[in-house]
Amino acid sequence: MDSTTTLVNPTPPTPYFLTSTDSKTATFYAHPGIPLYTITDDGKQMIVNDRRTPGRIAAIFHQREILPNTISFPERNGNAPISVQKWLRKTKLADGTIAFVMGTDYGPYVWKIISSHRQKVYAQNDLDRPIASCSFHATVLNGKPAFLLEYDAEPLREDILLAYLLQRQRVISEDRLIDVFVGSNGVDKTS
Repeated sequence: MDSTTTLVNPTPPTPYFLTSTDSKTATFYAHPGIPLYTITDDGKQMIVNDRRTPGRIAAIFHQREILPNTISFPERNGNAPISVQKWLRKTKLADGTIAFVMGTDYGPYVWKIISSHRQKVYAQNDLDRPIASCSFHATVLNGKPAFLLEYDAEPLREDILLAYLLQRQRVISEDRLIDVFVGSNGVDKTS
């Protein structure tokens, strides 16, 4: 009996782009230029609005001065706020790598730091196959996606989008601290 193998080309990951690095007025869109989410930030709340469904808020990041920052997904868990430190928990992997574990309705996902401005997201039970690749650009680079999302990870898109914004904010803040520290030591960064 002859057997044949049918090869199926995997669906390529979907690139998601950011129109601005300023979260006060940014839009995430899929290639080719389909706006999906608008991000607005008044300093107290970063709101992710779904452009495909008018009036739908996908997620909210509540920035607090004294209490811990929280996130909420209005259509989930009765809109109950979740501590950012609980939802996107910093941890150290067995190999010593710093990572962040994101709790989702689909289980935990790990954000592994690849370099200072790149992270990959993995299902916690499969740290060999990334479901998303993220870049934290200081400026918007034409043709460079903010993140790539594998086809089978699309149900996590809003979780990954919000975590991307929070991780990007953390990375950019760390860069600013380094700039302040380096600048305060009299080092010339222009050469």
